[in-house]
Amino acid sequence: MALVTGRAVKATSGSRRMGTGSKLKRKAGNQAGRPTAVELEKRKVRVITVATELFVGHGFAATSLVDIAREAGVATRTLYEHFGDKEAIFREVIFARDAEAMVDPPTLQPDDTLFSALRRAGHYSYEVTYRDRSIGLMRLMIAESKRFPDFMKSVGTSIFARFRRDFEKLFQSMEAAELIPAGDHARSAVLFADLMLGSHPIMIYTNWNAEPPTDADVDERVNLFILGRFGAAVAKRAETRKAKIKAT
Repeated sequence: MALVTGRAVKATSGSRRMGTGSKLKRKAGNQAGRPTAVELEKRKVRVITVATELFVGHGFAATSLVDIAREAGVATRTLYEHFGDKEAIFREVIFARDAEAMVDPPTLQPDDTLFSALRRAGHYSYEVTYRDRSIGLMRLMIAESKRFPDFMKSVGTSIFARFRRDFEKLFQSMEAAELIPAGDHARSAVLFADLMLGSHPIMIYTNWNAEPPTDADVDERVNLFILGRFGAAVAKRAETRKAKIKAT
């Protein structure tokens, strides 16, 4: 009886140990099943990508959280936990598209002339404006401007302010390099951006015209800007005088 009892005790003890081990394994498995920070970031990128495609393709009203969750391969509750409601996801989309649409601003190079520096700036303005991501962002903002007037105004103001600030810094560096005289560079930035872009952006954003300006358009507008803003003397040397960049 003692042996039987002993075996029974050992068996029971072993069962308890096995039960405890199973719980530990299950616990470890649950921990291992939780997404890592990298996986969560990939999931977020996936959600924003899918939401962008749906919002751009169908608009805010015709896109639901269920649509976004299904296309992104996540549960609807996951969207609420990590993003919030549909409006919060929409705002994330706008901010993400704005960040992705950013392009390295033009900077003055050692061998630059006034013409070559502004020509590069002109191409920068077109690259920023006519990238697929930029066009998608602006079309979405235009379509939903009545639904989110204050938000769209603040984002649009931020985008164009940053754009013009990049030009202002370039004009400041060109003055320091003795390519242009001292002046109101903030105003020069506004005039340059307006001349380079004109009505083309709104025509493309609204599908009235799908053809961006050509290289010849850039050259013509740069020459017009230099002559109109800085005068004939500066225009005469615009393609020959090199920048005098001081060593730092």
